[in-house]
Amino acid sequence: MKKLLIFAALLGCVIFGCKKKETVSQAGVYRLDKQMASSGGKDTIYRRTQMKVYTDRYFMYSGTAPDSSVGFGVGSYNLDTGNRIIERNIYSSGYLDSSKSFNLLITRKDSGYSQIIPDLLVVKGVKWKLIEDYSKLPASDTSLLDGLWKLDKTFWVKGKDTTKGNETQFKIFWGGHFMFVHRYPLDQAQKTFKNGFGYGTFSFKQDTLTEEEEMSSHSVLVGRRFAIKITLNGNDEYSQVINDSKANLITTEIYRRVK
Repeated sequence: MKKLLIFAALLGCVIFGCKKKETVSQAGVYRLDKQMASSGGKDTIYRRTQMKVYTDRYFMYSGTAPDSSVGFGVGSYNLDTGNRIIERNIYSSGYLDSSKSFNLLITRKDSGYSQIIPDLLVVKGVKWKLIEDYSKLPASDTSLLDGLWKLDKTFWVKGKDTTKGNETQFKIFWGGHFMFVHRYPLDQAQKTFKNGFGYGTFSFKQDTLTEEEEMSSHSVLVGRRFAIKITLNGNDEYSQVINDSKANLITTEIYRRVK
């Protein structure tokens, strides 16, 4: 009986044709083309430079406004349907580590996608939605580093002085692209903080991570190429040492994979 059912299914495919179920994925690297807030017929366009990276489970975006202010977000997501994404905040410039979810309505295009957040915020009883258009960038090979990582420890050595860092920093790798975002104190009392980010392309061969910085809130990094020695401790931890001779600074960072 079982053989007859299988034969009937195969015969049906031959006669009527069997359609493969299309797998929808949001994973990729995207550049913001347009950002607009809308409410009650009033549209406001924001001039913002921003990149966004989706892995198979996580996302990260970062960018700057014309006033040089930095905004970023890190979180997990799931594809609720083919045209709806639910993003959950892990850490962001606006909400820090508070629990916050956003429902995104997605329209896919050959060149990228558009997203709408219908309930972005409410100001004086007026609801605002955010509309964004993104272009998808080409991706390269996969890497052992692909995924989301959180900085666990960092040390700076300049001359004879060693400083332990206390910033919050996340880093993401996907399809030959990387991005880091961080929030760091400007004083020892940790009362004043600043946001920062960096984005570019990378390759990872043997024990060397090569990064080319294309965009950053730190102007000293833009256009520079770094060859970074990496030590992997299993699949979920790595350390890196950056010797910046230009700044006479040696930076050691230890990262743990976000699961």
